[in-house]
Amino acid sequence: MSQATSLTKETTGFFSYTRSGGKEIEPPYEKPVTVPAAENKHPSAHAWADARFATDIMAEHALFFALLMPPEVAGPEREEAISFNKTFTDLYQQIDSAGPPEQSALKSFASNFTEAVKPFIDYKARLGEAQATGKLRSLVWPLFFEHTQHEAERWTRRLETLAGGESELDKDEVSTFWTNIMDEHCRFVAHLLDPEEFELIETAMKTSHVFRDLHNHGAIAGAAVAIVHEPTTVVGSLVENPETNAILSAAETLLDFTTKAARGIEAARIKSIIDPRLSDHVRRESLKFVDELKRAV
Repeated sequence: MSQATSLTKETTGFFSYTRSGGKEIEPPYEKPVTVPAAENKHPSAHAWADARFATDIMAEHALFFALLMPPEVAGPEREEAISFNKTFTDLYQQIDSAGPPEQSALKSFASNFTEAVKPFIDYKARLGEAQATGKLRSLVWPLFFEHTQHEAERWTRRLETLAGGESELDKDEVSTFWTNIMDEHCRFVAHLLDPEEFELIETAMKTSHVFRDLHNHGAIAGAAVAIVHEPTTVVGSLVENPETNAILSAAETLLDFTTKAARGIEAARIKSIIDPRLSDHVRRESLKFVDELKRAV
């Protein structure tokens, strides 16, 4: 992104992932994902990139809530969602334009981020309970509220860690968090596809099963269980070297699937009620999972 050209020497070193792997962006829905270069370990660089990514994701969470809340049955809740969308859109723009914070400002940068996220976490928890108990009758699944709450909580933990000067990612934490998120993404996709999309629905549910096995049992045992449950879904490298490749291979396979799905939804080759912005949202989170796995120690 253009912001990379204005970074200080200490934190220079960013690049952007795109669908194609080049510099071109596929209009109108693709958003690139900007991350620190592999050799850039500076906590400020990671804090900026992660806060930038997370605020954009949460702005979209609020947008999706609003789209799924008819004003006739969830008017006040919809207005809250619209307000959160503006809050995080504005915060994203501030973070994007300012660039990485100086080391001396890192703690306040992280604190400002987490304080902005806390009310949204409370909103997701409150509405998730209301939807589950029938007090709210929106079109947002209780699991979608819970899923997005977990994401927001994770990003606050990540920024707090970075504020402490630690940029390293823990492989167990990355794997545990993202395998659960990917499992739920697959189930969301399956339930938003047109009922005539038999093959894609089946693929999404089988892939969900693979990630659930990996989440519940870990890389080695999870790969073995997944091979038994979904032998045609698990790719070859899981069988050949499960300890090294199981979760990464599954993540890369899902990234390929979500990228193709995003293009298919945008071109109306895939029948669904999935907003194209949601399909690219899911793709970007798959991409972030792959990137974090490759960095984790």
